[in-house]
Amino acid sequence: MTSFTCVMAWLCALLIIPVMLFIWALDTKKTRINRYRSYGWSWKKIADIYGVSPTTARRRSLAK
Repeated sequence: MTSFTCVMAWLCALLIIPVMLFIWALDTKKTRINRYRSYGWSWKKIADIYGVSPTTARRRSLAK
């Protein structure tokens, strides 16, 4: 028999995942680039993700 705690944990997980995806979808490239930089990623690594040069990735992070 499944416990109440287990059912509630699954319910919370199923409700949180769509919210996290929604928040992620609202992020702009600039926000993501700046977040990756805060993680210590290099401009080259970030540029490879977006298929641009490191200079372009840096410019996008500084754009208004």
